Amino acid sequence: MTIVGFDSRIILGSRRLPTVANSITVLMTAARATRRWRERRANARILESLPFDLRKDLGWPPIDRPARNL
Repeated sequence: MTIVGFDSRIILGSRRLPTVANSITVLMTAARATRRWRERRANARILESLPFDLRKDLGWPPIDRPARNL
């Protein structure tokens, strides 16, 4: 009969993996937020470029909140 024992040691590379994955997640979240912000700004610029009568028909800007400066 043979008994085999293994010392389980944490390798440096595997210990750093969650840190790298966390950093990538933070960067992806920031990129997503930036992309959404740019899309909202582009939509707001398009709406502002429309004639006043058409904007009024669309209900933009809404009356219940003040208009924001872009």
